[in-house]
Amino acid sequence: MEGSKFILVGAVLAFCAFILQVIGLASPYWVTYDYGGTKVYMGLWKFCAENTLGTNCADFSDIILKAEWMSAVKAMSIMGLLALIVALGMAGLKLFVMKENKVLQLVAITATFAAACFILISIAVYAANMNDLFPKILKYHFAFAFSIIAMLSAVGAGCLMLKDAML
Repeated sequence: MEGSKFILVGAVLAFCAFILQVIGLASPYWVTYDYGGTKVYMGLWKFCAENTLGTNCADFSDIILKAEWMSAVKAMSIMGLLALIVALGMAGLKLFVMKENKVLQLVAITATFAAACFILISIAVYAANMNDLFPKILKYHFAFAFSIIAMLSAVGAGCLMLKDAML
């Protein structure tokens, strides 16, 4: 029974990672910068400009950032989210339905670490390319930090699930 506490805490961490990744993926606040009195926010899907007249947002498909690297960042972020869903499903099955099935636990562990890798790739590619496009003017915002925390939570969840598998 002692071992199941590790997988339970790992599943809770994976759920936290899932929530943080959803917020990070959907929010237009990965980076911000000031441009002549206008505060500009960018995420993976939207670009918003806020000034005294109000806030205007546009989809990236409508503006200049149609770069291939941005598509790769979106794909890796979505794959990380999907891997977290798989990890949660497998951990839930292991905890509540098929308690003796080790395969479910191994799939949950693998999916959790895969999610962390996908999220790490998306973060690294985004940061590297945005720093090349806008050197020294960008400030990373909360959605970017949420994705980093989601990645770290996924690593922690995977480690706890792995610890449980080794007991």
